[in-house]
Amino acid sequence: MTTDQKQHTLKTLFWDYDFSEEELQDLLRGNIQRAGHLDRTGLYSRLLTSLNWYAILDLVGNDHLDDLLSEAVIGRIHSNDLKRKYATAKRVLFG
Repeated sequence: MTTDQKQHTLKTLFWDYDFSEEELQDLLRGNIQRAGHLDRTGLYSRLLTSLNWYAILDLVGNDHLDDLLSEAVIGRIHSNDLKRKYATAKRVLFG
């Protein structure tokens, strides 16, 4: 996924908020801690509930999977089914 595609994907996911593409990318990269009220936990939670696994991997990368699948992020997901799936993925990936 190109940088332009990543930015468009993030902006599309947060259509209901007034975040710039640059703010969302900076938050995703860890360059900033918050964009308005949104922190990385909220960003990751939205990714997990909105995108397929391979699109998420393209956006986040392998280096941040432990943060993506943290208890705080999984705990923000409303769907119990998705929570179980991502908890299982975390167990498989990290033991």
